[in-house]
Amino acid sequence: MLTIQVMRHAHGTKYFAPWIEDHDDGSGCTFHFHWDDISDEGVGVFAELFTQQARRWHPRPPGVPVGRRIPVVMERRTVMEDGALVAVDDRPEYIAYTVRADLISERGADEITRSQSERSPYWERTPARYGIQHQTV
Repeated sequence: MLTIQVMRHAHGTKYFAPWIEDHDDGSGCTFHFHWDDISDEGVGVFAELFTQQARRWHPRPPGVPVGRRIPVVMERRTVMEDGALVAVDDRPEYIAYTVRADLISERGADEITRSQSERSPYWERTPARYGIQHQTV
């Protein structure tokens, strides 16, 4: 199963912009963040968020031409409605995240979404799948 990991590197590490490391076995990737760019709570939230995104947006099969660049943006809000942590607007034309501001820094949000946008021509969006269980009466 495709899984995305998020790592928060320890204090004392010289600052680096967030980056994405692909796993050689195709099982997913790891998002690397500097300590100052993501909170402990944010690590878990974004691991789940990016895993769900990866299940919807797959790498294009070999030989398939690259697509157009998809903008990926993240808006940070101090207060979210109903105590939510994240809201996602995932469309074929763009992906827009709205997140609680204490989960990720503005710099971290800008850098990681820029990186995702740059990688997006190599993705393709899969149709939504619904699991329906029908019982005959």
